[in-house]
Amino acid sequence: MGMAVLDEAQRRRRQSVYEFLDATKPARAQALRWCETAREMRRIDGDMKEAAQLLRGALSCVKDYASVYRTWIAMEMDGGGGVGVARWLFEEWGTVCAKDGNLRKDDDGTTADEYGDYWCAYLAFELRHGDARRARTVAARAVKACPHDASLRDTVELRLSDAIEIEQQRRHRSGLLRTAKKWLTNSEQSRGCSSLVPRPPQGYRRLLSG
Repeated sequence: MGMAVLDEAQRRRRQSVYEFLDATKPARAQALRWCETAREMRRIDGDMKEAAQLLRGALSCVKDYASVYRTWIAMEMDGGGGVGVARWLFEEWGTVCAKDGNLRKDDDGTTADEYGDYWCAYLAFELRHGDARRARTVAARAVKACPHDASLRDTVELRLSDAIEIEQQRRHRSGLLRTAKKWLTNSEQSRGCSSLVPRPPQGYRRLLSG
């Protein structure tokens, strides 16, 4: 899938953003410039081979590695290596986070926002592209990795419970559809014998109006 080409106005806006970041968050500005170059390389080459090498090089010299991993994962999902490669990058990102002493505070063992953001991003990925088992595993690992981070624990539990509720509703609706189709089939077969036509399944009318 091709990457969009920026017009001149977009380039000027992006340049102004970089100039602002250079003055306020130079590490992020540096990482984003590497990421933009990788996206442009991907657009020109049509594949991830050279872009991935460039992003790997960026990880060895930038401080804001989270921005590089986010970009790399997004590019792999956008016509690159897909879910498998993206999941591998999440695992690698987590390993880097775990070794980063700046993400842990020595006084009470709590973790910095960047580590919590990583776990939230990984959980969101599995909720969208994985399955319930993988999502629960990531949620459990997040809580174990950040035992003193109550905010992260609450966020993980909320997102997981919301996803489970949505999945249960989807399965319930799917079950209603299967039952309704079976009822309609039986009704067609029993047409002309009104006494043999079964009653519609519970929730059938609500399903039709939903």
